Amino acid sequence: MRVLDGPRLLRRIGILVPRLAILGLVLFLFARLIWPKLNKHLSIKNALFLLGSAIIGPGIIVNLILKSHWGRARPAQTDLFGGEWPYSEVWVIAGNCQSNCSFVSGEGAMGFWFLGLALLVPVTHRVSALWCLGWFGAIISVNRMAFGGHYLSDILLSWVITAFVMVAFWKFLSNHPPHWLREERLEASWDRAADRVGAYCRKVAALFG
Repeated sequence: MRVLDGPRLLRRIGILVPRLAILGLVLFLFARLIWPKLNKHLSIKNALFLLGSAIIGPGIIVNLILKSHWGRARPAQTDLFGGEWPYSEVWVIAGNCQSNCSFVSGEGAMGFWFLGLALLVPVTHRVSALWCLGWFGAIISVNRMAFGGHYLSDILLSWVITAFVMVAFWKFLSNHPPHWLREERLEASWDRAADRVGAYCRKVAALFG
């Protein structure tokens, strides 16, 4: 049992950290309405990129679509390892597992998404941050193989899918976004909302003053 304590702890960390990161991004967007100077630390565009890529990639494509409909049984569920379902190749849409299946890896997708968190650190430290986040994401991803939860192909393809989503979404936000998603428009909209929130707070304070 002690041999598995490390991998189990690592898996808990791998589940907890992305949830905390996403929660922190949401809280930042709300906090930005109260403290506009927070834009010096993270732009609205970067925050929306991180949240949007997490929702589209690991959230919708990986967990809602592929893991729920591809039907590939996890290694520990196959007859190769004492399970009840036959092994299926990665490119075969099987009818074995019905939900939360092996293809592709949700934790692998989030492990690659960690690279985007480098946007949270100053530009001068981003290369170091990418190395640290990359190693952490890779360890969290590969750790799932220790439990018989995923094949290596599940993890590698989850990285590819998440990478494609992140690159495509970043180009969408940077090159030809709709008018309302342009960086200067986003910042101005948040500033106007912050002004309204500030005025409302001052009125409430005056009532109790």
